Amino acid sequence: MPMNKALVIVDVQPIFMKSPKMLTLDGDDLVAKCSGLLEAARTTHMPVVFVQHVDKDDMPEGTTDKDMAFHQDLTPQAGEPVIGKMFGSGFMQTDLDETLRSLGINHLIVCGLSAYGCVNQTVLFAKLFGYDVTVVQDAIAAPEYEQWPVTEGIPIFLAQWKKGSINLASARSLRF
Repeated sequence: MPMNKALVIVDVQPIFMKSPKMLTLDGDDLVAKCSGLLEAARTTHMPVVFVQHVDKDDMPEGTTDKDMAFHQDLTPQAGEPVIGKMFGSGFMQTDLDETLRSLGINHLIVCGLSAYGCVNQTVLFAKLFGYDVTVVQDAIAAPEYEQWPVTEGIPIFLAQWKKGSINLASARSLRF
């Protein structure tokens, strides 16, 4: 029976991890958690899809290719699709939907950056496109702002996703 789930890693790129600092609900461990999910997916032969923001015009002056690359601990292997995007959603004007459908995928397990932006938009588009979606709630990060700490912001998004029939799981309890 073909596997119908895929791990989708969104925008874990150095440029987005500088300032403000990106934090998960329980700390500065996004890369470790995403790396653990990546290893588990590869071990079970679950498809992995990387979504990468590629619009340099959106970036600060002096942004390098190294800044835009995936974090060194989350490098795609041969055959793992990389979806370049110009907008917040991994689905907007990309071939993400076609790629997932060609793999027989109907359930996405999502981790990455940022809970408030690209993860949120990708998750909402996925739901609109008819996918089942699970957000790994402790493997998403958001900017830590003094006036709006991650411990206040991310729970708001989690609650809204749950209302929208988006599944929530922890990296620790997720089984591939």
